[in-house]
Amino acid sequence: METTLIEELGKGLTEIREGVTRTEKNITDLNASLKTVQDTNERLETEVTKVRRLCLARASAGTVGPSRGMVSDECAGYLGATFILQCAKSGKLELLSQSSATRDALLNSARHTLGIEVRTALTTTDIPLPVGYSGELRSLIAQFGVVRRAMFPYPIGMGTAKPPRMGARPQFASVAMSAAIPEGSPTITFASLESHKIGGLVRVPREIEEQSIVPMGQFLARYGAVEFARAEDTWGLLADGSATYEQVKGVVQICVDNNAALTPTLVTLAASKTAASDASLNEFRQMRLGVKTPVLSTGCYYMNATWEQRLRQFKTQADPMIYNQLGPKGRPTFDGYDVIWTEVLAPYAIGIANPNACIAVFGDLSYWWMGEHLSPRIDTSDQVFFVNDQLAVRFIEEIDFDYMDIQAASALKTAAA
Repeated sequence: METTLIEELGKGLTEIREGVTRTEKNITDLNASLKTVQDTNERLETEVTKVRRLCLARASAGTVGPSRGMVSDECAGYLGATFILQCAKSGKLELLSQSSATRDALLNSARHTLGIEVRTALTTTDIPLPVGYSGELRSLIAQFGVVRRAMFPYPIGMGTAKPPRMGARPQFASVAMSAAIPEGSPTITFASLESHKIGGLVRVPREIEEQSIVPMGQFLARYGAVEFARAEDTWGLLADGSATYEQVKGVVQICVDNNAALTPTLVTLAASKTAASDASLNEFRQMRLGVKTPVLSTGCYYMNATWEQRLRQFKTQADPMIYNQLGPKGRPTFDGYDVIWTEVLAPYAIGIANPNACIAVFGDLSYWWMGEHLSPRIDTSDQVFFVNDQLAVRFIEEIDFDYMDIQAASALKTAAA
């Protein structure tokens, strides 16, 4: 009996040892799991800290993402970094800051942004504007301008592009059973688009700091976009075929050239009415007689924003809705049609002579081609404004305009004299 008791005690001790061993193993596993959780938590805290710093950096630049009127911080940083490296390439980085530490920080930050290793020599091929950022610049131009947003884009390759124009279309009619289907042959003509270079120089102040690379990029992008938009609208709407515009004809000149009794694409104020204030409601309505019927469902009035007060005065008790400041599409409406403001058309002025000036355009500009060769380009020079101790940034693009249909738009002009 004692033997049996001893055996049972031995078995109990064995079970206790095994239990302790299992417990120790569980504790070891628990410690390992706890260590893993702690490591993961530290890594997450580090990542959260990086995200917070990034958010603060973006907030300090004044924008989070590409808000209206600006490009994204990434695009702005790229433009700013490009500007910095081009200054370094020309050996004029000291023009940007008197502090050597700031210059080193600028250069390092720019190289990091562009992913360029430290070099003693840089070439323009090292820092091309990426396609994505070129698209952002185009979008920014469209925000400030009219024709880029409204006209149909067409790429221009080498030489001259020939997109089709709308001619006489075949008319469909009923066909009798088993009868031959009549053949219709559309009249096809072609527009002509070739590269015409436009651009200009932007003066850049020489004193900037390390933290202002992104704001500097925003400044360059915004300034260039505003000027591109003004030039594009001037060419697209007002180019008169002269040497000034390299024989390019814009919307208004095409309306003048193709004006006819049955297709009045040009409405001119009566003789001696040379002031913009002489235009009446009836003459604005006459513009709609010169466009094709499909344009009446999609057309808009294009005018200078100074006409806003005059359009309000066209309201009468019988027709109080002739002008709405905020229409269904979020834009003003005049006589039921959207109004799009552009600064290149004649401003409203009471009694001030402005002969042969275009007051308004009515139509659908998507029936016009806007050709573009490659993308807007940016280059920097330290020599142009040498006497002013300033840097020059050159913006260049190559564009052209032509119509799909001559009755896509009509124009209203003051009298010639």
